[in-house]
Amino acid sequence: MRKLFALLGMLVLVLPVLFGATKAANVTDLHWVTRNDAPIPFVRMVFSLSSPVHATASISSSGTSTTLLLKNATIAGAPTSIVMDDGIAKSATLSQSGPDTVVKIETPRAIDVEDLKVFTLKKDTVNNKPYRMVVDIQKKGVTPRDNYYGKKPAAPVAEKVPAKAAEVKATPKEVSKAETKPTPKTAEKIVAKPAKPAPKTESKQPVALPVVSEKPIPQVVNYRTTGGISGKIIVLDPGHGGSDPGAIGPTGLQEKQVTLPVAEYLKSILEAKGAKVILTRTTDVDVYGPHASGVDELQARVNVANGNQADAFMSIHINSFSNPNVGGIATYYFDGSDQSKKLASSVQGQIAEHSGFNGDRGIQPGNLYVLRHSLMPSILVELGFISNPTEEGHLKESSTQKDFANELAKGLELYFGG
Repeated sequence: MRKLFALLGMLVLVLPVLFGATKAANVTDLHWVTRNDAPIPFVRMVFSLSSPVHATASISSSGTSTTLLLKNATIAGAPTSIVMDDGIAKSATLSQSGPDTVVKIETPRAIDVEDLKVFTLKKDTVNNKPYRMVVDIQKKGVTPRDNYYGKKPAAPVAEKVPAKAAEVKATPKEVSKAETKPTPKTAEKIVAKPAKPAPKTESKQPVALPVVSEKPIPQVVNYRTTGGISGKIIVLDPGHGGSDPGAIGPTGLQEKQVTLPVAEYLKSILEAKGAKVILTRTTDVDVYGPHASGVDELQARVNVANGNQADAFMSIHINSFSNPNVGGIATYYFDGSDQSKKLASSVQGQIAEHSGFNGDRGIQPGNLYVLRHSLMPSILVELGFISNPTEEGHLKESSTQKDFANELAKGLELYFGG
């Protein structure tokens, strides 16, 4: 407990330096979305602001009411009440208390400080984004899905597929990492934690995917597995992006800030070997659209692979866990696909012993949406743990990102036999 208060004191000191919130801010909008694709489902609220704010949050002694105080902020366009998710965060109301905006969030079950995250995103002038305050509330009483932490999940039930289908896969749920392993304590104060933002695209409508033809997404992909890497179509999926930063490390490094450069380096290497490479995103954007549901966002990534008749699909991620000592590298495949398992083995064999990372976590079956719904051999790589301070430090370095790209390329080359 002493450590918690010491940390909060540090954050109070740091925020004014980073954000300099001296002038009054307007709260201009509020969006929310349920993310059922995380290890623990959560509701995310995003407040749009005209300028930076200081914020504190407290949880009532009952644990079912959370109060967020946006200091020196005026409601100016944001809704004053919203109804959200009955299972996680039922409702939120905004009211004015003198110069401050008070947000009250009601939850169906008692939560504690480990279930609540508050962080800020800076203004993005490139993509015309305002300052934002993000509030995440995790679902209480749910055992975290542990696909990412070295345990074998229950064998998934395969769907029936057409006789002609080449490796069709089954149903939804997937990635986006909230910290797992909740621990108790209520009625503690939390100060908004700054997170290093990056450019985003704001659009209420789904964005068109330029790499997918306007024809219906196919139900069968005639993928190739031999003959070398030259001429093969490979889709790379840099995990997260846009309104979803992914996991965040101890110093504020965001998962999406690592996955995209690794994918870009890998694309260049594979193209030099004669492959055709397509990225699900080439900038810091949501693939489907900002604040989309988990299923819509993940399906948009799958559509890029299926729509382009890819020979292989690789989703690139960084792991996270509540214990900062946990580390290592793993590769996931959809159980039941022999080619996906072969691809996972070929790639994991190249990345597993990367210097500075905590060893080989092996290949593991993962009941993940993008793997279930891709119609070609598909894997999801977890390049270390961003929650591990040592591994986060390496992941920041462009040399590490390039080395991972070279190793991933060798694994793909080995898989295709070239």
